[in-house]
Amino acid sequence: MDDIDLHAWVEHLGLEECWHLLAAAPVGRLGVIVDSAPEIYPVNQAVDEGTIVFRVDPGRMLAGLGRSPAVSFEVDGIDAGERSGWSVLLKGRAAEIDDEEGLRRVGRSRLLPWSVGPKSHWVRITPEEVTGRRVGHGLDDAPRA
Repeated sequence: MDDIDLHAWVEHLGLEECWHLLAAAPVGRLGVIVDSAPEIYPVNQAVDEGTIVFRVDPGRMLAGLGRSPAVSFEVDGIDAGERSGWSVLLKGRAAEIDDEEGLRRVGRSRLLPWSVGPKSHWVRITPEEVTGRRVGHGLDDAPRA
């Protein structure tokens, strides 16, 4: 029992803080069903009017999104030395952006792909649920009620 940290804490984040963290994170992880199995892909994203947008090339991920648009999307920040961090999880539905106005708007985001390829398809995740939490240790760092 000596290794249990009695001063560990969890803070549930409000929606505004969750969106702030989503907007500040350069890379997130997309969970999608591909060929009847869950897969996770790192993507660089942008926040666009209460949604997440990212670019992708044709392939397994885009095909999976077309067949099963229910997705999860997660960003986090971790300080291993302090044993603390935060995580935001968004659950929603993904759809390829194919209307002219939508493409024009996301094109202004200047979201540049980090990986190879033109990433010519834009995808938007419309959230159904957004939750977040922060964890840490020590009484001095605990959130105040």
